[in-house]
Amino acid sequence: MKHLPIGIQHFDDLREKNSIYVDKTKLIFSLLEHGGGYFLSRPRRFGKSLLLSTMEQIALARKNLFCGLWIEDKWDWSKKYPVIRMSFAQVPYKDLGLEKAILETLLVLCKRFDITPNQTQSINFVFSQLLQDLHAKHGKVFLLIDEYDKPIIDYLETDTISTAKENQAIMKNFYSCLKDNGNLIHTLFVTGISKFAKVSIFSDLNHLSDLTLNPKYATLLGYTQAELEYYFDEHIEHFLKENTDFTKTTLLEQIKQWYNGFSWDGKNKIYNPFGILNFFSNNQFRNYWFESGTPTFLLKLMFKKNMYEFENIPFDVLSNNAYDLEKLELIPILFQTGYLTITKAIKMEDHSFNYILNYPNNEVQKSFYQFIINALCFTDGEDKRYVYRITHCFKNNDLAEIEIIAGDMFKRLPYDFYVEKEVAIHCLIHILFMYLGVSIESEVHTQMGRLDAAVFTSTHIYIFEFKINKSTDEAIEQITKKDYARKYSHANKTLIGIGANFVTDKRAFDPWKILTL
Repeated sequence: MKHLPIGIQHFDDLREKNSIYVDKTKLIFSLLEHGGGYFLSRPRRFGKSLLLSTMEQIALARKNLFCGLWIEDKWDWSKKYPVIRMSFAQVPYKDLGLEKAILETLLVLCKRFDITPNQTQSINFVFSQLLQDLHAKHGKVFLLIDEYDKPIIDYLETDTISTAKENQAIMKNFYSCLKDNGNLIHTLFVTGISKFAKVSIFSDLNHLSDLTLNPKYATLLGYTQAELEYYFDEHIEHFLKENTDFTKTTLLEQIKQWYNGFSWDGKNKIYNPFGILNFFSNNQFRNYWFESGTPTFLLKLMFKKNMYEFENIPFDVLSNNAYDLEKLELIPILFQTGYLTITKAIKMEDHSFNYILNYPNNEVQKSFYQFIINALCFTDGEDKRYVYRITHCFKNNDLAEIEIIAGDMFKRLPYDFYVEKEVAIHCLIHILFMYLGVSIESEVHTQMGRLDAAVFTSTHIYIFEFKINKSTDEAIEQITKKDYARKYSHANKTLIGIGANFVTDKRAFDPWKILTL
């Protein structure tokens, strides 16, 4: 069997180690044949770095690495181009500050190409000198920039946003020389997760083609179903030999449910490479792609926007355009980071497209809730115990224990997440119950108003109304006065109203008021 290229981001390493390479060179050829400027946004761990490394080896005319691939007899291997490849994941801006770190990186590049820079000048000047001298010596340049936005997205928390703004200004200065030196560049290819405004790579280079939502390149990164079955056939057969309770059909279906569903055109469904490689390496179904962390700016955006259900979300191209650090929008961030994906593309009368967004698959959805809950409330492993407890409680109609669990959860919240708004309570309850496997609807519209939440079991429907610093009497009165139960009167289940009031000073709920409706 060919090796699984886990952690390999360099194309030459991958080929020399006889690792699996899913051949994307036909699409790459269509980009590089005539050159140009391109930008591609994809979530982390989707193969952006490997893509740029592949382009680098093509530009360096290393034909031996492409034996058996589509591009082998298509590219003109007699031409060798100089390549500047910069990955901002490798630029030591956290230690040196961004401007000094970029300068150090440029000086290393200058030394590699035997260019003597004027070190007293700005990074813009040194970058321009590097391009001009390299072009004079070797001809048109391939400029490949990976994770361009990392010095910004690493500082999006409230207490570091000023650093993000400073880095944004530094990057604007750094990239500004590209406009005047565009004639020196054969191919400019930039990757990242997000597309930020006020970075001159977008504002100045209006010829930079954004491939992110281009249907032609929807499968440039990630694996299609056909690619999975062709390139990983031996690994699939190996798994089946070790796990005889699976057939090939059931295995492929389960792999699809776990790792498929990402799309940038609403038509082609893509597997996340990181998840697939780790699945075949470990022979275990786990959500390998999801990475733990506590990006609290996302949580605060959710509270601010009163958004915590992300199914069938309308989305247009303009929403994905470069956005301002002062006006971060939740939905574009969730889309660009991979939590949401395109499930439907709608062609408009002017031939533009609007989109419908959903979670890529059930595991991403559950992992998203898990990351939020763990960031706010749990230490490692605690969430698993809560899953069992709350599922058992709802099954047995044990509202007293559910009240204790909810109270315990809210006591664990960091102080800066106590918001004097009921929507924050709605949000956290919804996320908590969804993650713990409870069927819940939030912000449900009725003829008399909008109820906060309804939880469904096989025998009961629980109608919740939440207040902050008010009273449980007021909450339960709202349920009865607005007749929220009418919506479910034909469900043939016991209807229970629950009034809950959270007291911020105490960081606790008053005793719930419970009423059979």
